[in-house]
Amino acid sequence: MRKKHMQSKEFIKKQIKSFVSITNPEEFLELAEYEHSMVILDVAIKDYTLSEIARLVEDNNARIVRLETLPLQDGISLLVSLKMDILDISAVLRSFERFSYKVVYYFMREGEMNDTYEDRLKELMHYLDM
Repeated sequence: MRKKHMQSKEFIKKQIKSFVSITNPEEFLELAEYEHSMVILDVAIKDYTLSEIARLVEDNNARIVRLETLPLQDGISLLVSLKMDILDISAVLRSFERFSYKVVYYFMREGEMNDTYEDRLKELMHYLDM
C-alpha cells in the first residue's frame, strides 16, 4: 500500500511541477494560451472511459489540451491528469462530482501562486501520506 502512495505522490508532484514551472518565454506563452487549469482524478480502471470524461469537460465549454494517465500498482485504479483551456473549472468539478469521479487535486490558473494554492498542495501531500 505504501508503494502506491509513493507512486501517486510522484505522479502528482510531476504534474504540478510541469504545470506551474515555466522555463522560457515561449513555453510561458504556450501555457498561458492553452493550459489554464488542471484536474487530477482517481478512477477505477474498470470505470475509466475517456469519452465520458471528455464529454463532461466539453459539456462545460472547456477543452482538454493535455491528458496523462498513471496506472497504480494496485491494478485497480488510475490517476488521470487533465489540463484544460478555461480559467474557472467550477462547473467541470461539479460535473465530476455529480458523476461520482474522485477529484484528488485541482488548480485554476488565476494568476500568481497564492496561499490557497500552497494550502491545497500541503493537504494533498498529507492525504497521500496517509
